[in-house]
Amino acid sequence: MHFGRIATTNVKYDKPINEGIIMYLLDHLVHFVKKPEQLVETTKELGLHTVNGGKHEMWGTYNSLCYFDLSYIEFIGIFDEVLFEKAAGEPFTLHETYKNGKFQNGVVRMAFRTECIEKVAENLRSLNYDVFGPEEFSRRRPDGSILKWKLLHFGKRDQILDWPFIIEWEGNDSERYEDLLGRGTIKPHPLGNLLIKEIEIGVADLSIASEWGKVFDLEVHGTDKFKRIKMENCALTFKKIVGKNKILQIIISGAKEVKELTLEGSSYLIKK
Repeated sequence: MHFGRIATTNVKYDKPINEGIIMYLLDHLVHFVKKPEQLVETTKELGLHTVNGGKHEMWGTYNSLCYFDLSYIEFIGIFDEVLFEKAAGEPFTLHETYKNGKFQNGVVRMAFRTECIEKVAENLRSLNYDVFGPEEFSRRRPDGSILKWKLLHFGKRDQILDWPFIIEWEGNDSERYEDLLGRGTIKPHPLGNLLIKEIEIGVADLSIASEWGKVFDLEVHGTDKFKRIKMENCALTFKKIVGKNKILQIIISGAKEVKELTLEGSSYLIKK
């Protein structure tokens, strides 16, 4: 059965890459959990469609995936601690973030996708960031097929909030969507026609939002208590807090009923 486009932001790369314009979209959120496979049933009970993903043999991790159009939540866990420790030794990776956070479960990082990752690397280096990649990676799906992507990590050693990492998938968005739909990875959520609407980030210093706006060439609006960056498919809201900088809450819209959830260390608000 073909469902058509289930939930869409109608985002297109309509600005020519050869003009030097870089577009970023929210790709996914990395939520560390004890056992990703258990989240398939846990989220099903909540009205969400989640599927088992696969193994990252090079990093010692495996995942389950919950899609909202082409953005998704990656519930990720560790199956090989030795491989994971090796991956955590690489600068600015999500593995390093999780280890530095003393292995506390929850949403620890986000990924932005682009269609010009080499151009992104050039731009970040021109802004004096330490850049690692792009590198090519792949993983085997449960059906044996191979999923491929390029990955880039960046930052500075004195940073107080880890940056999103950058990903470029093999194939364009339309091709990927149709493939994921055909595999059953993307299906309607029983809870509604859902999209990741907003990510709330707690920071001690709101100037972080201005820095993100500069790096990703996005406008920043707000007050002395919060700053908001509007991406093409999601908003990032930085709230001033006392304490550790962290992702506070994921807001998902389009639900038939309102639900406030806490899943293994992270807060989700699902609203109409």
